[in-house]
Amino acid sequence: MENLSQYSEIELLKMINDIKLKHDTLKNDVINLTYEYDDIEKKINEKIAQLNELEKNYVELIEEMSKR
Repeated sequence: MENLSQYSEIELLKMINDIKLKHDTLKNDVINLTYEYDDIEKKINEKIAQLNELEKNYVELIEEMSKR
């Protein structure tokens, strides 16, 4: 980081507030992305469960067809 001794207390305080705002914004973005990730993961798991059920039905049908 640069030499901060050249800044006044007010300038330093503004820099602190700006950084805190950016930090809080990024933190909220990460939290929101985590929620989105959880939603996507749930959807993926539902689709995988559907695929597994379809594959099971497919195998049963093929086995029945091969008996005939």
